[in-house]
Amino acid sequence: MSNNCKDERLKPPAPKAAPLDLAAVREKLSQAKGKRYWRSLEELAETEEFKEMLHREFPRHASEWSDGVSRRNFMQLMGASLALAGLSACTKQPVENIVPYVRQPEEIIPGKPLYFATSMPLGAVTRPVLVKSDMGRPIKVDGNPDHPAGSSGSDVYTQASILGLYDPDRSQTIVELGEVRTWGDFLTSLQAPLNAQKASKGAGLRFLTGDFTSPTLASQMKAVLKTFPQAKWHVWEPVNHDNGRAGAQLAFGQTLRPQYKLENADVVLSLDADFLSPANNSGFLHYAAAFGKRRKVEAGNLNRLYVVESILSPTGAKADHRLPVKATQIESFARVIAGKLGVGGGATAESGNPKFVDAVVADLQKNRGKSLVMAGETQPPAVHALVHAINDALGNAGKTVTYFDPVTVLPDGFTSHIESLRDLARDIEAKKVELLVIIDSNPAYTAPADLKFAHLHMDDNSPAEWKQESILLKVPNCVHIGLYQDETAQFCRWHINAAHYLESWSDARTPDGTFGIIQPLIDPLYGGKTAHEVLGAFTETPGSSSYDWVRGY
Repeated sequence: MSNNCKDERLKPPAPKAAPLDLAAVREKLSQAKGKRYWRSLEELAETEEFKEMLHREFPRHASEWSDGVSRRNFMQLMGASLALAGLSACTKQPVENIVPYVRQPEEIIPGKPLYFATSMPLGAVTRPVLVKSDMGRPIKVDGNPDHPAGSSGSDVYTQASILGLYDPDRSQTIVELGEVRTWGDFLTSLQAPLNAQKASKGAGLRFLTGDFTSPTLASQMKAVLKTFPQAKWHVWEPVNHDNGRAGAQLAFGQTLRPQYKLENADVVLSLDADFLSPANNSGFLHYAAAFGKRRKVEAGNLNRLYVVESILSPTGAKADHRLPVKATQIESFARVIAGKLGVGGGATAESGNPKFVDAVVADLQKNRGKSLVMAGETQPPAVHALVHAINDALGNAGKTVTYFDPVTVLPDGFTSHIESLRDLARDIEAKKVELLVIIDSNPAYTAPADLKFAHLHMDDNSPAEWKQESILLKVPNCVHIGLYQDETAQFCRWHINAAHYLESWSDARTPDGTFGIIQPLIDPLYGGKTAHEVLGAFTETPGSSSYDWVRGY
């Protein structure tokens, strides 16, 4: 007998059941009237074995109910069954005590939520938000209408950001080569390679980040590069504003970012600029609200929207006049418009739809100073430069469009994200990188395949199998910090679980340049670390918190 919670008793083998008489069963079915249902042939045949099983199985003690099923007997048997079920458990549940506050916080009233102002960073985009908190738990994120760059609305990314906080797939521990470690273990392990980099002034030290707008983080990065003058900082985002920057460089001689005032524009021409989609425009909320103000019929001052694009977009779906063209033809269309307005060397090559061009040009000329031309982020630099020149020729600069410095922080010496990433890949291949810190970036998933941050090749030992490798494996000490153990984390020696933006202190800038503070609403659920704390490990004060860094800046 086994020593389990349930008693196991040896029983004699059950007698073998007699075979069914199918002829008798068929005869019985032929005499049946109406519909009849059964669960098995034994039930249909009404064998003695089936009757005995039914009597013993349900109800189990029916033979003891000589006085019928009374309420008293039923309650007695049910109570005994529940008591025995509790006693048969193999484990004892821990005691949980529910106690009231010793000193209840004044602002917390059960059933009444609180609202906190903070900012949601998303690469080069920062949204001022109001977060609803119920008994200390964030439950809803919406726009902050009281912020200078805020809005009463929110997009899908803002609404869904609360799900990332409670995502069970979030990274929950610090890991070194698959083994769970502590923050202290990481700081101790970092000392030896960091001392080696101090001796070489950071010749083998590299940092790779995504786009960010935090002035505190930028200040920390500059301080680290000052301590390690030979180190390099790289930035990589697969969807970036490189074309817009290059176009502004052609037009103004410096990298400026346009800020549109759609509420002042009577005529808008969009050249593949999907400004009403949160996926393609950082100022979506502001632009959508401003554009909507001019689309009210009762106001009597409707604007007109012309859209030239290759595929139907949310902005194109709302256009008064839409011209579908090939993606490669948008630049030539822009040159035709510029030529007819006397911009771009006077080129007046004909486009595929001269009537549409003439109507657009006439409407733009009629509304000088009250019109606006926009270019999509994916358009080449030449289109952006032409759009800046057209807006200037129409007198729109300062009225429907203004220009300001970029809010994202880029390292010196690189003009584009892909140039920066290629430089890092070359240094890794040349074995110049000894310590690489990757913050909020996933090049193994998003980098071009030819850079080999993640690539498949035939295994030499097993020709029938494919093997996945990465140039990151050539870095002796690779550190990855992120919310998830993603594709890049798999190739790094260290992975540090990051804190969610609702768990951390930081700062950021909105698309129009306004500063905003990021404040936590809850302690880190898994003890996650921020980029401020990771960069702080390369300074003289590695124990400083994110709050200390932000307040100090």
